[in-house]
Amino acid sequence: MTRNTTTRPTPTAVTAKSGDKIVLEALARELLSVCMATLKTYGLSAGKLVELAAGASAERTARKSAFSAVLAEAECLANLLNKWVENPNYRDATGRPAVLPLLKGKGCSFTALAQEFFPGWSVADVVAFGTKTHVVEKVGRDKVAMINSTVLFTGNASLILAHLIRSVRRLFSTGDFNRRARSTLLEGWPDRTSIVAVSDEDFSEFVKFIRPQVSDWAEMSNRWLFQRSQSTKSRTRRKREAGLQIFVFRD
Repeated sequence: MTRNTTTRPTPTAVTAKSGDKIVLEALARELLSVCMATLKTYGLSAGKLVELAAGASAERTARKSAFSAVLAEAECLANLLNKWVENPNYRDATGRPAVLPLLKGKGCSFTALAQEFFPGWSVADVVAFGTKTHVVEKVGRDKVAMINSTVLFTGNASLILAHLIRSVRRLFSTGDFNRRARSTLLEGWPDRTSIVAVSDEDFSEFVKFIRPQVSDWAEMSNRWLFQRSQSTKSRTRRKREAGLQIFVFRD
């Protein structure tokens, strides 16, 4: 459901009166066009995209998920950071995540964390990955400091694209459920949009205003889901991942 105070329908070659097949084909073409245009911004040529699309269409068996593999590395890094933050042995005298030596010694080290969460990786590669995702930095030649406890995808094309694929799959899943639901607000999964035309300055202010609210909603959702998943009744039930995803956009 969309709340829109500015836009109005404009004449197009295809309308709701054109017939289901014509409308669906036109929308599918536009969706493919949007995907192709977006992927070109990642450096993929039109020819390569046509080749990849043809290959994907011809596949008869599901290929191992590339986006899951890419994001799995980010999740391993997040787990490493969580231990660094939560484990008292990895904190300094003030209770904050300590600056860790690279090499193993008598106390805790970054190497120990790297080997636990990235088996098979070199320590140098884990440091490079953490640096690229803006969560760690080298301190001198033999120490590593945490600069952010959240893995940031910003500036990393592979992680952003993997995240987009996962987001699109989730959106398609919600859309697929809602198109099969009966015409009642309580039957479908919530899907809401707020959109108003604003200036660049107002948009910047909006981002500052809404950021903490988005974080609060995500945290509240995660807390509720986690507590419910740990309840006695839920432990023996079959489970699938579910949640809430929120993002700010600008057309």
